[in-house]
Amino acid sequence: MAKKAGLLRAALVIGGTAIAAILSKKENRDLVLNEYNKAKEDPNAYKESVKQKAQGLTEQAKQEYAKAKEDPNAYKENLTSKVQEKAAPYKEKLNEKAAPYKEKFSKNGEVQVEEQKQTFDDEGGANNIHVVTDTNNDVTSK
Repeated sequence: MAKKAGLLRAALVIGGTAIAAILSKKENRDLVLNEYNKAKEDPNAYKESVKQKAQGLTEQAKQEYAKAKEDPNAYKENLTSKVQEKAAPYKEKLNEKAAPYKEKFSKNGEVQVEEQKQTFDDEGGANNIHVVTDTNNDVTSK
């Protein structure tokens, strides 16, 4: 029973966080408020429109599932090509931003690293290493 309560609590926290993230933008708050007002004005009509949307999505999901079940390899190829097509602009942006960093890599794939020397100071700075040894392990003598 305790595991179920923990799982429920985790689900509530994750759900609350997701809702907070969505509602953090004014546009999304306005959309939610508009939907709430539509539901408040005519609950039955709103209920029917939501049912119709859900049925439409159910039919679309069934069609996609049937396509995938019919020929899994062709469906996978089609889906992969769609993803690559949508990801192409992002890939180009990433390549443009990464161009200056490509110079750091040599042609054989090794990273060219510049060595930095660590300096030690007597004041206990961030780069200082202190080795402490205790030769007297007898704690009761104190």
